[in-house]
Formats: sequence, C-alpha cells, structure tokens
Amino acid sequence: MNDLPVFLRRYVQSLAGCAYLFAGGFLVPRHRSLFYTLCRHFGFEKDTVDPNATPPPAIPSVSAGEILRDDTEIRLSRLADAGGNVTPAELMFIAALVRQRQPAVCFEIGTFDGRTTENIAANQPADGRCYTLDLPPEDAGKAALPLACGDTSYIDKPASGARLSKRSREERITPLFGDSGTFDFSPWDNRVDLMFVDGSHSYEYVLSDTEAAWKMVRPGGLILWHDYASRWWPGVTRALNQLQTEDARFPGIRHIRGTTLCFLER
Repeated sequence: MNDLPVFLRRYVQSLAGCAYLFAGGFLVPRHRSLFYTLCRHFGFEKDTVDPNATPPPAIPSVSAGEILRDDTEIRLSRLADAGGNVTPAELMFIAALVRQRQPAVCFEIGTFDGRTTENIAANQPADGRCYTLDLPPEDAGKAALPLACGDTSYIDKPASGARLSKRSREERITPLFGDSGTFDFSPWDNRVDLMFVDGSHSYEYVLSDTEAAWKMVRPGGLILWHDYASRWWPGVTRALNQLQTEDARFPGIRHIRGTTLCFLER
C-alpha cells in the first residue's frame, strides 16, 4: 500500500487541525466556514446552497475594445506571472488604462509581489505617484475582518513587493503597511485618480475596501477590482454583485469580458 504513508500523514495532520479548531480555533472568523463543510459532509446540514460556492456573475460585461484606444502604447515589465498575479492579458489592460488616463495618483490595496504595482507606476505620468498597501505577515492572525480561505498563502511571503525594482521604489512607488480594514485612508480622500482593489478576497473585506475606495477616488476617477467571477474567490463575486445591484452608488460597475477585472468610473 504505497498510499499508506500519505494517508497516515494526512490523518495526523487532520487530527491536529481538528483538535486546534475545536479547542479554540473557532474563535478565528476565517475558520468558521469549516463547520459548514463538516456538517454538509456528514449530512447534518440540509441547505442546498453552499455559502462558499461562487455565485454566478451578475454584472454587465464590456469588451476591452470598448474602453481602450487601439493606438495606446504601454510599458510592461515582470511579464512572467506567478500564482496570485493578474494574468498577462489583465496586466496589459491595466497598463493601457493607466497610460490612456494618465492618473497622477494611484492607490493599490494588496501589494503581493509588486508586479502590478510596478506596471501601474511605469505607465503613470513622469511626476505620478503610486501608493500600495499590504498586510504584514505577522498581522494575518489578527485581521480586523474575516479573511477568505486561501488569503494567508498570499500574506505569508518572504517580502512584500519582492518584484519591485529599486528605481521604481525610489522614484514613483510608496509602499505602505497595515490592515485595510482599520487603515487610516483619510489623507487620500478625494485625491486618488485610479484605485486598484486586490487585497483580501473575502466578502467582508471587498465591501470594506470598496467603501474606502469610494471616499478616496475623486469624481471622474476610476476604481478597478480583481478576481471577479473567479471560482477561487466567491467572496469577491458576491460582494461586487451586491454592490452593483443594490447600492445606488455602484450601478455603473462593469466586468471586462475575458478577464476577472471590474471597473467603475466614479
């Protein structure tokens, strides 16, 4: 039985995980959805709708060609995409949007490795500034709001913005650190030309980050979201569907066809 060692390892790990969960891990909000999974598996939960399932996309979609000029020239770097990055096509769209609109002040929630940040800054005006906020790994266990299952793998990394060049850090990019659920965004209220929301993927954080973005982005500015309609991040889709259909400020949200990007002109 070649699978026996693997089974035993998983058995011991699962036993340890359950001991932690029932002893006190349930106090951490992001662990509580596991109870639903267990109840469903053993037949105790009779609901037919899994709250962790990705809801169907409800936001109207548009093509990139309806938004971008065909002659837009862009600068791109760090093209290789790793897990957690926007796709190369999404990166080109974001870069083209920045180049076309020339936002003087950009703000990103969710630095990760800095690949998107680097390309936003490269396409801003020469005197532009890009601020990027990331949650320090040591704060993952005390997040102000529930995290999505899987968020911690992108928080727990050797360094934030590892792919940012030294030159861009010095000239155009300002790294910031903190929890977007409690961070004081007020110095940027009504000052941001383009906002990219790509932090925690939980429903609660997407709503909170969007509320902050609405206050920060000036009229005529742009809000971008990542990971809409992704099967990995149902909280993003749920939150944006709700905002677009139920909040009087957000009926203009549109999904870029063929991507997981959404945008709204403020």
